[in-house]
Amino acid sequence: YVQYMLSSLKAAAEASGKPEWGSTGPTDAGSYNNWPEDTLFFRKEGGGWNSTYGEFFLSWYSQMLLDHGDRILTAATSTFNNTGVKISVKIAGIHWHYGHRSHAPELTAGYYNTRNRDGYLPIAQMLARHGAIFNFTCIEMRNHEQPQDALCAPEKLVRQVALATHKAQ
Repeated sequence: YVQYMLSSLKAAAEASGKPEWGSTGPTDAGSYNNWPEDTLFFRKEGGGWNSTYGEFFLSWYSQMLLDHGDRILTAATSTFNNTGVKISVKIAGIHWHYGHRSHAPELTAGYYNTRNRDGYLPIAQMLARHGAIFNFTCIEMRNHEQPQDALCAPEKLVRQVALATHKAQ
């Protein structure tokens, strides 16, 4: 919660007609080691992530990261223009709790990806605009090799990302 992010959040909340949403992020999202069902924000049924406020906050947060990536790629492509350097961006394969409705680890990382929203297509489109390679992790992982109680699904995640990169060309 640095001042510039809070300032941006405040402006976005005011622009959406909900200034009360601009002072902080979700206060009920738990901490690093909480499982989604241990929190009010990320729980499957009635979780804040699936509310009007959750949609506002997660859209803003995700867009902030997309805008940051766009700025970095603009600088990188102008720096390496006509040098033969190929730019790639490593995108983390966050497969823990992928089978949970909220996809809490992905949301926390800024990937607004849920069962009802493709969070990887906007990333792929941003990379495509700059001619950057989408370098993805967890390609080698198998679902059955991961902790099943954590609803890990790296194979499903890889399929989703492959479709997003195909759509974004």
